[in-house]
Amino acid sequence: MANIRNLSRLTNKQLMIQQLFNHPQTSRVELARILNLNKSTVSAIFNDLNKTGLIKSLGLGDSTNSGGRRPHLITLNKRCGWVACFDIGGYGLRSLVTYLNGEMIQVADKPLDNIDVNELLQEIDRMMAEFQANDDTDHGLLGIGFSVHGIVYQNHIQSTPFFDFKSVDLQKYFQDKYGVPVILENEANAVAVFEHDFGMESDIDDLITISIHAGLGVGIIVDGQLYRGYRGLAGEIGRQLVRQPGDLSNSLVKVESLCSEKAIMDRFRQLKRRPNYSTKQLCLLYKQGDTDTVKVIDDAVSILTGAIYNAIVAYGPQEVYLNSPLMESLPDIFQKVRHRLVALNMNVPVYQIEGSRYPSLLGASSLIIHHVLGMENYSLKFKWPKKVNHRD
Repeated sequence: MANIRNLSRLTNKQLMIQQLFNHPQTSRVELARILNLNKSTVSAIFNDLNKTGLIKSLGLGDSTNSGGRRPHLITLNKRCGWVACFDIGGYGLRSLVTYLNGEMIQVADKPLDNIDVNELLQEIDRMMAEFQANDDTDHGLLGIGFSVHGIVYQNHIQSTPFFDFKSVDLQKYFQDKYGVPVILENEANAVAVFEHDFGMESDIDDLITISIHAGLGVGIIVDGQLYRGYRGLAGEIGRQLVRQPGDLSNSLVKVESLCSEKAIMDRFRQLKRRPNYSTKQLCLLYKQGDTDTVKVIDDAVSILTGAIYNAIVAYGPQEVYLNSPLMESLPDIFQKVRHRLVALNMNVPVYQIEGSRYPSLLGASSLIIHHVLGMENYSLKFKWPKKVNHRD
Protein backbone atom coordinates (compact mmCIF):
# COMPACT_ATOMS: atom_id res chain seq x y z
CA MET A 1 0.00 0.00 0.00
CA ALA A 2 2.87 2.37 0.82
CA ASN A 3 4.40 1.72 -2.59
CA ILE A 4 1.11 2.60 -4.27
CA ARG A 5 0.91 5.85 -2.30
CA ASN A 6 4.52 6.72 -3.23
CA LEU A 7 3.80 6.02 -6.90
CA SER A 8 0.73 8.23 -6.77
CA ARG A 9 2.72 11.03 -5.14
CA LEU A 10 5.43 10.72 -7.81
CA THR A 11 2.85 10.91 -10.57
CA ASN A 12 1.24 13.98 -9.01
CA LYS A 13 4.66 15.60 -8.69
CA GLN A 14 5.41 14.96 -12.36
CA LEU A 15 2.04 16.37 -13.39
CA MET A 16 2.73 19.52 -11.37
CA ILE A 17 6.16 19.91 -12.96
CA GLN A 18 4.55 19.51 -16.38
CA GLN A 19 2.03 22.26 -15.63
CA LEU A 20 4.77 24.56 -14.32
CA PHE A 21 6.93 23.92 -17.38
CA ASN A 22 4.18 24.32 -19.96
CA HIS A 23 2.56 27.49 -18.60
CA PRO A 24 4.25 30.88 -18.05
CA GLN A 25 2.46 31.30 -14.75
CA THR A 26 0.01 29.44 -12.53
CA SER A 27 -0.98 29.15 -8.88
CA ARG A 28 -1.48 26.38 -6.34
CA VAL A 29 -5.23 26.88 -6.59
CA GLU A 30 -5.07 26.51 -10.36
CA LEU A 31 -2.87 23.43 -10.10
CA ALA A 32 -5.34 21.79 -7.72
CA ARG A 33 -8.22 22.57 -10.07
CA ILE A 34 -6.55 21.42 -13.32
CA LEU A 35 -5.03 18.26 -11.84
CA ASN A 36 -8.05 17.47 -9.67
CA LEU A 37 -5.93 17.27 -6.52
CA ASN A 38 -6.77 18.42 -3.03
CA LYS A 39 -5.05 21.55 -1.76
CA SER A 40 -3.03 19.71 0.89
CA THR A 41 -1.50 17.41 -1.75
CA VAL A 42 -0.59 20.38 -3.94
CA SER A 43 0.89 22.27 -0.98
CA ALA A 44 3.03 19.31 0.08
CA ILE A 45 4.44 18.83 -3.42
CA PHE A 46 4.83 22.58 -3.84
CA ASN A 47 6.96 22.71 -0.69
CA ASP A 48 9.18 19.89 -1.97
CA LEU A 49 9.68 21.59 -5.34
CA ASN A 50 10.26 24.93 -3.71
CA LYS A 51 13.07 23.48 -1.59
CA THR A 52 14.86 22.31 -4.73
CA GLY A 53 14.66 25.80 -6.24
CA LEU A 54 12.50 24.59 -9.12
CA ILE A 55 9.77 27.16 -8.43
CA LYS A 56 9.94 30.94 -8.69
CA SER A 57 7.40 33.32 -7.15
CA LEU A 58 5.81 35.95 -9.40
CA GLY A 59 3.89 37.74 -6.67
CA LEU A 60 0.15 38.25 -6.43
CA GLY A 61 -2.08 38.01 -9.48
CA ASP A 62 -5.39 39.70 -10.19
CA SER A 63 -8.40 38.97 -8.05
CA THR A 64 -11.33 36.99 -9.43
CA ASN A 65 -14.43 38.64 -10.94
CA SER A 66 -16.26 37.99 -7.69
CA GLY A 67 -13.58 39.84 -5.73
CA GLY A 68 -11.94 36.74 -4.28
CA ARG A 69 -8.47 36.50 -2.80
CA ARG A 70 -5.65 37.36 -5.20
CA PRO A 71 -3.70 34.19 -6.17
CA HIS A 72 -0.01 33.77 -5.44
CA LEU A 73 1.46 33.19 -8.91
CA ILE A 74 4.35 30.81 -9.46
CA THR A 75 6.41 29.61 -12.43
CA LEU A 76 9.27 27.29 -13.27
CA ASN A 77 12.59 28.79 -12.19
CA LYS A 78 14.62 28.60 -15.39
CA ARG A 79 17.71 29.71 -13.47
CA CYS A 80 17.54 26.68 -11.22
CA GLY A 81 20.39 25.34 -13.34
CA TRP A 82 21.79 24.85 -16.83
CA VAL A 83 22.60 22.06 -19.26
CA ALA A 84 25.43 21.83 -21.78
CA CYS A 85 25.00 20.23 -25.20
CA PHE A 86 27.54 19.31 -27.87
CA ASP A 87 27.18 18.34 -31.52
CA ILE A 88 30.03 16.13 -32.76
CA GLY A 89 30.35 15.78 -36.52
CA GLY A 90 32.09 16.73 -39.73
CA TYR A 91 31.69 20.46 -39.16
CA GLY A 92 33.64 20.34 -35.94
CA LEU A 93 32.42 20.74 -32.38
CA ARG A 94 29.33 22.83 -31.74
CA SER A 95 28.20 23.67 -28.23
CA LEU A 96 25.12 25.13 -26.59
CA VAL A 97 24.26 26.11 -23.04
CA THR A 98 20.60 26.47 -22.04
CA TYR A 99 18.67 27.21 -18.91
CA LEU A 100 16.40 24.54 -17.47
CA ASN A 101 13.53 25.70 -19.72
CA GLY A 102 15.60 25.23 -22.91
CA GLU A 103 16.27 28.94 -23.40
CA MET A 104 19.63 29.48 -25.11
CA ILE A 105 22.40 31.16 -23.13
CA GLN A 106 25.54 30.63 -25.20
CA VAL A 107 26.46 29.01 -28.54
CA ALA A 108 29.96 28.32 -29.83
CA ASP A 109 31.63 26.57 -32.78
CA LYS A 110 35.10 25.02 -32.79
CA PRO A 111 36.75 23.60 -35.94
CA LEU A 112 38.33 20.22 -35.30
CA ASP A 113 41.04 19.59 -37.84
CA ASN A 114 43.04 16.37 -37.55
CA ILE A 115 42.60 15.75 -33.85
CA ASP A 116 42.02 12.44 -32.08
CA VAL A 117 39.34 11.53 -29.60
CA ASN A 118 41.48 12.41 -26.56
CA GLU A 119 42.05 15.91 -27.91
CA LEU A 120 38.29 16.13 -28.51
CA LEU A 121 37.64 15.34 -24.85
CA GLN A 122 40.16 18.00 -23.81
CA GLU A 123 38.41 20.59 -25.98
CA ILE A 124 35.02 19.75 -24.49
CA ASP A 125 36.50 20.00 -20.98
CA ARG A 126 37.93 23.40 -21.88
CA MET A 127 34.50 24.57 -23.05
CA MET A 128 32.90 23.19 -19.90
CA ALA A 129 35.35 25.14 -17.74
CA GLU A 130 34.43 28.31 -19.62
CA PHE A 131 30.71 27.64 -19.19
CA GLN A 132 31.11 27.01 -15.47
CA ALA A 133 33.10 30.22 -15.05
CA ASN A 134 30.16 32.19 -16.47
CA ASP A 135 27.45 30.34 -14.53
CA ASP A 136 24.75 32.59 -13.06
CA THR A 137 22.26 29.90 -11.98
CA ASP A 138 21.24 28.68 -8.54
CA HIS A 139 22.48 25.08 -8.76
CA GLY A 140 24.85 25.13 -11.74
CA LEU A 141 25.33 22.26 -14.17
CA LEU A 142 22.45 19.76 -14.19
CA GLY A 143 23.22 17.56 -17.21
CA ILE A 144 25.09 17.13 -20.49
CA GLY A 145 23.66 16.09 -23.87
CA PHE A 146 25.45 14.96 -27.02
CA SER A 147 24.22 14.98 -30.60
CA VAL A 148 26.40 12.59 -32.60
CA HIS A 149 26.63 12.26 -36.38
CA GLY A 150 26.59 8.48 -36.33
CA ILE A 151 24.71 5.49 -34.93
CA VAL A 152 23.91 5.72 -31.22
CA TYR A 153 22.32 2.97 -29.14
CA GLN A 154 21.51 3.19 -25.44
CA ASN A 155 23.83 6.15 -24.91
CA HIS A 156 26.78 4.49 -26.63
CA ILE A 157 28.26 5.42 -30.00
CA GLN A 158 28.15 2.39 -32.28
CA SER A 159 29.81 4.08 -35.25
CA THR A 160 30.75 7.50 -36.58
CA PRO A 161 33.10 8.39 -39.43
CA PHE A 162 34.69 11.29 -37.56
CA PHE A 163 36.26 9.87 -34.39
CA ASP A 164 37.29 6.48 -33.04
CA PHE A 165 35.31 6.05 -29.82
CA LYS A 166 36.16 2.36 -29.35
CA SER A 167 38.46 3.10 -26.45
CA VAL A 168 36.28 5.84 -24.88
CA ASP A 169 32.91 5.59 -23.17
CA LEU A 170 31.73 9.16 -23.71
CA GLN A 171 28.82 8.89 -21.29
CA LYS A 172 30.88 7.39 -18.46
CA TYR A 173 33.75 9.84 -18.95
CA PHE A 174 31.57 12.92 -18.51
CA GLN A 175 29.27 11.46 -15.85
CA ASP A 176 32.28 10.53 -13.72
CA LYS A 177 33.99 13.87 -14.26
CA TYR A 178 31.05 16.21 -13.71
CA GLY A 179 28.72 14.11 -11.56
CA VAL A 180 25.62 14.80 -13.67
CA PRO A 181 23.50 12.71 -16.07
CA VAL A 182 24.78 12.43 -19.65
CA ILE A 183 22.67 11.50 -22.69
CA LEU A 184 23.88 10.65 -26.20
CA GLU A 185 21.64 10.71 -29.26
CA ASN A 186 21.95 10.46 -33.03
CA GLU A 187 22.02 13.90 -34.70
CA ALA A 188 19.00 13.35 -36.97
CA ASN A 189 17.03 12.02 -34.00
CA ALA A 190 17.95 15.09 -31.97
CA VAL A 191 16.69 17.34 -34.80
CA ALA A 192 13.40 15.40 -34.85
CA VAL A 193 13.06 15.85 -31.07
CA PHE A 194 13.64 19.58 -31.53
CA GLU A 195 10.93 19.90 -34.19
CA HIS A 196 8.43 18.09 -31.99
CA ASP A 197 9.23 19.51 -28.56
CA PHE A 198 9.85 23.11 -29.61
CA GLY A 199 7.00 23.09 -32.14
CA MET A 200 4.28 21.52 -29.99
CA GLU A 201 1.88 24.39 -30.70
CA SER A 202 1.46 22.97 -34.22
CA ASP A 203 0.14 19.64 -32.84
CA ILE A 204 2.24 17.58 -35.27
CA ASP A 205 2.91 14.18 -33.69
CA ASP A 206 4.07 12.30 -36.80
CA LEU A 207 7.03 13.90 -38.54
CA ILE A 208 10.42 13.18 -40.00
CA THR A 209 13.53 15.30 -40.26
CA ILE A 210 16.13 14.55 -42.91
CA SER A 211 19.67 15.65 -42.10
CA ILE A 212 21.90 16.13 -45.12
CA HIS A 213 25.52 16.41 -44.06
CA ALA A 214 28.41 14.02 -44.70
CA GLY A 215 25.68 11.39 -44.90
CA LEU A 216 21.88 11.22 -44.92
CA GLY A 217 19.85 10.39 -41.85
CA VAL A 218 16.20 10.50 -40.87
CA GLY A 219 14.84 11.38 -37.44
CA ILE A 220 11.42 9.83 -36.88
CA ILE A 221 8.65 10.94 -34.51
CA VAL A 222 5.68 8.52 -34.33
CA ASP A 223 2.67 9.41 -32.17
CA GLY A 224 4.77 12.04 -30.44
CA GLN A 225 7.59 9.62 -29.56
CA LEU A 226 11.07 9.26 -31.02
CA TYR A 227 11.45 6.01 -32.96
CA ARG A 228 14.98 4.61 -32.97
CA GLY A 229 14.47 1.12 -34.34
CA TYR A 230 16.52 -1.96 -33.53
CA ARG A 231 19.86 -0.93 -31.98
CA GLY A 232 19.32 2.66 -33.16
CA LEU A 233 19.41 1.77 -36.85
CA ALA A 234 16.13 3.37 -37.93
CA GLY A 235 16.41 6.19 -40.45
CA GLU A 236 19.82 5.36 -41.92
CA ILE A 237 18.60 6.16 -45.44
CA GLY A 238 22.05 7.19 -46.58
CA ARG A 239 22.97 3.51 -46.59
CA GLN A 240 20.26 2.60 -49.08
CA LEU A 241 21.71 1.16 -52.29
CA VAL A 242 21.03 2.69 -55.71
CA ARG A 243 22.49 2.41 -59.17
CA GLN A 244 24.78 5.24 -60.07
CA PRO A 245 23.44 7.17 -63.09
CA GLY A 246 25.48 6.50 -66.22
CA ASP A 247 27.26 3.50 -64.72
CA LEU A 248 26.78 0.69 -67.27
CA SER A 249 28.09 -1.93 -64.83
CA ASN A 250 24.86 -1.69 -62.82
CA SER A 251 26.88 -1.74 -59.60
CA LEU A 252 25.15 -0.51 -56.45
CA VAL A 253 26.40 2.39 -54.33
CA LYS A 254 25.16 4.03 -51.15
CA VAL A 255 22.75 6.87 -51.88
CA GLU A 256 24.71 9.24 -49.61
CA SER A 257 27.75 8.80 -51.87
CA LEU A 258 25.77 10.62 -54.58
CA CYS A 259 23.73 13.34 -52.89
CA SER A 260 25.07 14.14 -49.42
CA GLU A 261 26.82 17.47 -48.87
CA LYS A 262 30.14 15.65 -48.82
CA ALA A 263 29.34 13.91 -52.12
CA ILE A 264 28.34 17.21 -53.72
CA MET A 265 31.48 18.98 -52.56
CA ASP A 266 33.75 16.08 -53.52
CA ARG A 267 32.29 15.99 -57.03
CA PHE A 268 32.49 19.78 -57.37
CA ARG A 269 36.14 19.89 -56.29
CA GLN A 270 37.01 17.02 -58.59
CA LEU A 271 35.47 18.70 -61.64
CA LYS A 272 37.12 22.02 -60.84
CA ARG A 273 40.40 20.35 -59.85
CA ARG A 274 40.41 22.50 -56.74
CA PRO A 275 40.60 20.26 -53.64
CA ASN A 276 40.41 23.27 -51.32
CA TYR A 277 37.31 24.87 -52.83
CA SER A 278 34.69 25.65 -50.18
CA THR A 279 30.92 25.88 -50.11
CA LYS A 280 31.31 29.59 -50.78
CA GLN A 281 32.97 28.92 -54.15
CA LEU A 282 30.33 26.35 -55.08
CA CYS A 283 27.50 28.79 -54.34
CA LEU A 284 29.21 31.60 -56.23
CA LEU A 285 29.85 29.52 -59.36
CA TYR A 286 26.33 28.09 -59.26
CA LYS A 287 24.82 31.57 -59.15
CA GLN A 288 27.04 32.56 -62.06
CA GLY A 289 25.58 29.67 -64.07
CA ASP A 290 28.80 27.65 -64.29
CA THR A 291 27.87 24.54 -66.29
CA ASP A 292 29.83 22.02 -64.22
CA THR A 293 28.52 23.36 -60.94
CA VAL A 294 24.90 23.46 -62.07
CA LYS A 295 25.19 19.86 -63.28
CA VAL A 296 26.65 18.73 -59.94
CA ILE A 297 23.71 20.28 -58.11
CA ASP A 298 21.07 19.00 -60.55
CA ASP A 299 22.44 15.45 -60.46
CA ALA A 300 22.46 15.48 -56.66
CA VAL A 301 18.95 16.97 -56.51
CA SER A 302 17.63 14.14 -58.68
CA ILE A 303 19.01 11.43 -56.35
CA LEU A 304 18.13 13.37 -53.18
CA THR A 305 14.53 13.82 -54.30
CA GLY A 306 14.20 10.07 -54.73
CA ALA A 307 15.61 9.43 -51.27
CA ILE A 308 13.25 11.97 -49.68
CA TYR A 309 10.26 10.60 -51.61
CA ASN A 310 11.04 7.06 -50.44
CA ALA A 311 11.42 8.22 -46.83
CA ILE A 312 8.02 9.94 -46.95
CA VAL A 313 6.39 6.83 -48.40
CA ALA A 314 8.09 4.59 -45.83
CA TYR A 315 7.31 6.60 -42.68
CA GLY A 316 4.05 8.37 -43.56
CA PRO A 317 4.71 11.70 -41.78
CA GLN A 318 2.41 14.68 -41.49
CA GLU A 319 5.32 17.01 -42.23
CA VAL A 320 8.95 16.77 -43.35
CA TYR A 321 11.86 19.04 -42.37
CA LEU A 322 15.16 19.17 -44.24
CA ASN A 323 18.24 20.15 -42.24
CA SER A 324 21.24 21.04 -44.40
CA PRO A 325 23.81 23.85 -44.09
CA LEU A 326 24.54 23.62 -47.84
CA MET A 327 20.84 23.89 -48.66
CA GLU A 328 20.65 26.89 -46.35
CA SER A 329 23.55 28.54 -48.20
CA LEU A 330 22.05 27.66 -51.60
CA PRO A 331 18.22 27.72 -51.29
CA ASP A 332 17.84 26.73 -54.96
CA ILE A 333 18.61 23.15 -53.88
CA PHE A 334 15.54 23.10 -51.65
CA GLN A 335 13.34 24.73 -54.28
CA LYS A 336 14.39 22.19 -56.92
CA VAL A 337 13.79 19.27 -54.56
CA ARG A 338 10.40 20.67 -53.60
CA HIS A 339 9.33 21.20 -57.22
CA ARG A 340 10.34 17.65 -58.12
CA LEU A 341 8.38 16.25 -55.17
CA VAL A 342 5.31 18.18 -56.30
CA ALA A 343 5.77 16.78 -59.82
CA LEU A 344 5.75 13.31 -58.24
CA ASN A 345 2.36 14.13 -56.64
CA MET A 346 3.81 14.18 -53.16
CA ASN A 347 1.47 16.40 -51.15
CA VAL A 348 3.09 16.10 -47.71
CA PRO A 349 4.38 19.55 -46.58
CA VAL A 350 8.18 19.77 -46.84
CA TYR A 351 10.11 22.55 -45.13
CA GLN A 352 13.72 23.65 -45.06
CA ILE A 353 15.18 24.49 -41.66
CA GLU A 354 16.87 27.89 -41.53
CA GLY A 355 19.31 28.16 -38.64
CA SER A 356 20.55 24.62 -39.19
CA ARG A 357 23.32 24.83 -36.57
CA TYR A 358 20.82 24.94 -33.68
CA PRO A 359 18.18 22.15 -33.96
CA SER A 360 20.37 19.17 -33.05
CA LEU A 361 21.75 21.01 -30.02
CA LEU A 362 18.30 22.12 -28.87
CA GLY A 363 16.97 18.60 -29.38
CA ALA A 364 19.77 17.28 -27.16
CA SER A 365 18.87 19.99 -24.65
CA SER A 366 15.25 18.78 -24.56
CA LEU A 367 16.33 15.18 -24.03
CA ILE A 368 18.64 15.94 -21.12
CA ILE A 369 16.16 18.37 -19.52
CA HIS A 370 13.44 15.70 -19.67
CA HIS A 371 15.87 13.29 -17.99
CA VAL A 372 17.03 15.72 -15.30
CA LEU A 373 13.43 16.47 -14.34
CA GLY A 374 12.41 12.81 -14.44
CA MET A 375 9.90 13.66 -17.17
CA GLU A 376 10.90 11.24 -19.96
CA ASN A 377 7.29 10.15 -20.53
CA TYR A 378 5.73 13.60 -20.28
CA SER A 379 5.31 16.31 -22.92
CA LEU A 380 7.17 19.51 -22.13
CA LYS A 381 6.54 22.55 -24.33
CA PHE A 382 9.68 24.49 -25.15
CA LYS A 383 9.59 28.02 -26.54
CA TRP A 384 10.48 28.23 -30.24
CA PRO A 385 13.91 29.92 -30.68
CA LYS A 386 14.15 33.15 -32.69
CA LYS A 387 17.25 31.88 -34.49
CA VAL A 388 15.41 29.04 -36.27
CA ASN A 389 12.80 29.36 -39.04
CA HIS A 390 11.15 27.22 -41.69
CA ARG A 391 11.22 27.89 -45.42
CA ASP A 392 8.44 26.42 -47.55
